Amino acid sequence: MSPSASPPVRRHWLLSGATPLTLVMTAISALYLISAFQMAPPLDNGRLTASFFPVLIGSIALVLCVAQLVSQHRASCDSRSSKSASTETADDDAPSTDSDASSPVFSPALRLMLVTALYILAFSHLGYLLSSALYVFAVMLLFAGRDKWISKAVIACAISALGYGLFEQLFNVHLPALDLSALGLGNGS
Repeated sequence: MSPSASPPVRRHWLLSGATPLTLVMTAISALYLISAFQMAPPLDNGRLTASFFPVLIGSIALVLCVAQLVSQHRASCDSRSSKSASTETADDDAPSTDSDASSPVFSPALRLMLVTALYILAFSHLGYLLSSALYVFAVMLLFAGRDKWISKAVIACAISALGYGLFEQLFNVHLPALDLSALGLGNGS
């Protein structure tokens, strides 16, 4: 190793890769879940209330964020242990590669968390039907690719309509509708 070459700087796992973004998403999910519980209890006398769906979404988002953090921590520990083992047997002339540069910044789980956060933010303004259709469509595109997007859009609309019917008719839970005045498109009356 030449005297001018320095080893790559190792950052703490909380500051490397996509972990800071995951931490922000975890905080947003936790705050959303707290605010959902402040609306009303999710169940009242054995019946679902309007806060049930936001509590469910917030809980799922928080669990996904924590699982992503655990996964990132394990990957960081594995990377450190494999690097220490490889440096003991590696040639001094071999080029060093940083695992942070080779790992994707937006893993599928992180993309799902971002889409879910956007869904949570859009839910009260766009209403259940539009925001849920867009969310289901985005998730289908994330996991099944962009081919046959028209059929995926139709399926996303059908799933949203079924969910709307389930909550509105069966559970008698009134879901938010499109709020044009909040978007600056309505007259507000």
